[in-house]
Amino acid sequence: MLLLAVLAAGLIGLGGGYILWGWPANWYAARDVFKLPATPENQLIQYGWQLVTETPRLIGKSASDPSLRYAGNDLACTQCHLKAGNKAFAAPFVSTFASFPMMVNDEVLTLTDRINGCMTRSMNGQPLPESSREMEALLAYMRFIGEGSPEGVRVTGMGLFPVAPAPEPPDRARGEKVYAHSCASCHGANGQGQRNSAPQVGFLVPPLWGDDSFNSAAGMSRLTTAAAFIRANMPYRTTEAHNPSLGVQEAWDVAAYVTSQPRPAGPADRAASLTSN
Repeated sequence: MLLLAVLAAGLIGLGGGYILWGWPANWYAARDVFKLPATPENQLIQYGWQLVTETPRLIGKSASDPSLRYAGNDLACTQCHLKAGNKAFAAPFVSTFASFPMMVNDEVLTLTDRINGCMTRSMNGQPLPESSREMEALLAYMRFIGEGSPEGVRVTGMGLFPVAPAPEPPDRARGEKVYAHSCASCHGANGQGQRNSAPQVGFLVPPLWGDDSFNSAAGMSRLTTAAAFIRANMPYRTTEAHNPSLGVQEAWDVAAYVTSQPRPAGPADRAASLTSN
């Protein structure tokens, strides 16, 4: 039912700024990066795909190379940016490269800034060096997946599908019941998710709260973002945003329950704690 998600600036839009383009007919058609010709640039694209899908193994807190343990948890990018950033209304990457830089709060936000926002919030870790091969690979993959998309606009399906206002105020107690019925079978009664079988690191199903989850500054920790993501994509059998499994009130209620649970503090809260001590 959850999750990275990849990119919160897109998530904040929750459907705003879409534009429908007649070509190609399907921006979200699957692309096999390993069928690309063997060139240095394509190898970088392939590594970017691996970083998105195998984040824990490559740059997670349990990464095989200790020098690359940038993330503070073992989540994978694709657990928020579903289908490796290639599913409509699931925080996809299709228009991402063409949309940056952008103005946010009267400041210029670059794509490297945005990626590192995910690293420090959703991944609860530290920024990737801007000149690192990992950053270059993520940029190359996002450029590839959005190849041909128009500059400065977001094609239909970017961000999250707008969720209607809740008929009643979101209620955590009702949400707990929705969670038990529709979410706990995958994410666990205590929101701990399901770990991959050893020796593979990471999660088959991501945790929604607790020490291994995204922190309190992540986009998914916000009620509106969580409700929109859940409504369009969860439970996982939900394949189309236009045909959701949960009702509007159910999505808001379960989002209220999940976002109310304990999780790691975001960077600002951690800094404030250190200052006060």
